[in-house]
Amino acid sequence: MYNEFLKKFLLGSSALLLGNFVACSDDSNENWTVVESAFEIDESDSLYSWYLDQVSRNPDALSSNGGSSAAGKSSSSGSADNNSSGKVNSSSVVGSSSSGDKPASSAVDVDSAYAEASKLRLLPPAGFYSELTIPVPAPLYGGVIRCTFNGAEPTEDAAEFTEPYELKRNTVVRCAEFAGDSVARKSSHTFFINENVGMPVVSISVDPYLMFDPQAGYYSQGVRSCAEPCREANYWWDLELPVHVEFFEKGSASAKKDWQIDAGLSIIGQWSRYRAKKSVGIKMKSEYQDGRLKYPIFKTRPDDNKFKGFNLRNNGNRFVGDYIEDPVLSSLLEGSGVDYQRSRQVVVFYNGEYHGIYDLRERLNEHFIETNYGIDSKQVNMVKHIKNTITASGGTVDSYMELLDLIHASDFSTDAAAYNKVTTMMDVGNYADYMAAEIYYHNGDWPDNNVRAWNTADRPFKFLVFDLDHGFGWDWAVSGFEYMNHNMFSWIRSGGTNKCNGQYCFAEIYIKLSQNADFRRLFVNHSAVMLDYYLTYQRLAEATDLMTSTIPESEMARDMQKYPRYEHSFDMTGATLKSYASTRTARVRNEYRTEFGLGEDIAVTIASQGIGDVLLDGMKLPNKNYTGNFFAGNPMLLTAVPAEGRVFAGWLDGNTENPRPVLPENGDSFVAVFK
Repeated sequence: MYNEFLKKFLLGSSALLLGNFVACSDDSNENWTVVESAFEIDESDSLYSWYLDQVSRNPDALSSNGGSSAAGKSSSSGSADNNSSGKVNSSSVVGSSSSGDKPASSAVDVDSAYAEASKLRLLPPAGFYSELTIPVPAPLYGGVIRCTFNGAEPTEDAAEFTEPYELKRNTVVRCAEFAGDSVARKSSHTFFINENVGMPVVSISVDPYLMFDPQAGYYSQGVRSCAEPCREANYWWDLELPVHVEFFEKGSASAKKDWQIDAGLSIIGQWSRYRAKKSVGIKMKSEYQDGRLKYPIFKTRPDDNKFKGFNLRNNGNRFVGDYIEDPVLSSLLEGSGVDYQRSRQVVVFYNGEYHGIYDLRERLNEHFIETNYGIDSKQVNMVKHIKNTITASGGTVDSYMELLDLIHASDFSTDAAAYNKVTTMMDVGNYADYMAAEIYYHNGDWPDNNVRAWNTADRPFKFLVFDLDHGFGWDWAVSGFEYMNHNMFSWIRSGGTNKCNGQYCFAEIYIKLSQNADFRRLFVNHSAVMLDYYLTYQRLAEATDLMTSTIPESEMARDMQKYPRYEHSFDMTGATLKSYASTRTARVRNEYRTEFGLGEDIAVTIASQGIGDVLLDGMKLPNKNYTGNFFAGNPMLLTAVPAEGRVFAGWLDGNTENPRPVLPENGDSFVAVFK
């Protein structure tokens, strides 16, 4: 029974659109995908992988016993190992044991080999095919195999899989072997038919009725008419749907799926929910699957590769303007010590249907800290601050409220002890760098919104940058904010669009701390480095070009065809970002001059001889021989820090103070000597 369809699957008709054939996990997550997997998977368990391996080992071996009709030798096109088209000639069938460990010593019945291999794997490898017929799987536990072909997870009501199934289009096939009253094993695979995608692919399998039904679906409006904000719409439900997620790193050039997880899906965002393309959060939980996804999703810091979930963002309020503004601006902070969400552009399919370009990015919660700092998420307080409302997505708000209470009650112009106490509760250097970034971004949807901070019992609070949609000259109104050149210090002091600048408002932190001379000195010097090294036109232009280069024009065209943008001029090249950045640094520096009574720019060198670092008001500089533009009239506090086993021998100019206060002038050089 298997023979005819097995040949169609293994040989000519089911050829993949790529040169390499490697089977990936069907029935469980592979050990390189998820930490704490139930068991390891041997890729040779798949008959498809076994067959191709045998062809490459012994292309002249043929099977003719057990009723197999194959005979003769392979054609000149060669085996799978040397066939550049990736197709296996239909005249070659190789006999071997199903283990794939050694070349065949004798031919075996292909039908029997398939039956044994299909006990271990319900389905062929997921991936991109020119055409494919799914053979009938064999039960492993004596049960009944039932499958669905629409994205829904199979139940006992699903049809039994008794006949080979020819795929005509992109299809999610989800199968389960039901033994008695339980599911003995299951598998979810996406098969793409004649699909060409030049970007990483995220494939999501989900119950189509629960997700997309026009009346009852989570993705749907569900009500006949509803004006924004349409809180009655289904996509505002507090709901999480179970999903299966597969990832193909190289799009349709992928040899296999790189990972798969079971997870929960929730729609996220505010105004962006009204778009046909909606942002979603993907979250791993024990009710779906234990452990964490372990894979270098992002090229930045690839060793930070253990995730509990991620977001698929529709570009937020910039949906109508560009693909990259938010991820480009936040990426400028790499190396600065200010936390941000790493991201990359991907193409998303739901149940095999194309849903366009999304920004795959880290989720900002306690698990973000575990990923990037290696701290157990249970130890993290992750705080969300909107207007004068503070909540925690992990841990509690207690220590943050204590910080805000201290700041509100103190006069930092005279109370040095109170300021020193604040520096133990909050990383003031990180706060200064974070504020400099938000000021540079010209973020109108801040400081009364979009504030996140985290701490642990032994680490002070640090702040995280996110949601920069209303930055960089975006002309969709934020009430009271002039989108091109509003003075950001005035905006902060006013408390943003909600005028939140009193007790329990984030703006009050700056309003109160700026009374302190030590903070002002530190803030100005940190900002000077941020504006001269991290937040620059050159760095932005490079990030823009790099991110734009990851989105082929053909993919942009396909996305725009599915989601036409009629409301706004759409920039596919990043030219709008570069244009705004061309004058932004100079404008920001002038705002600092006005705010703090500073002089013109001066060039100052801070360096070291020997092994050690010089900290500028506690800030580690971008390199050991740093020359940057600072503000005349602002003092510095320089601290020489020798490496382990070294000692500070003084400054090159003969000064031995450490820390050393200085009032720099243009052209000054301060060099610490370590021995």
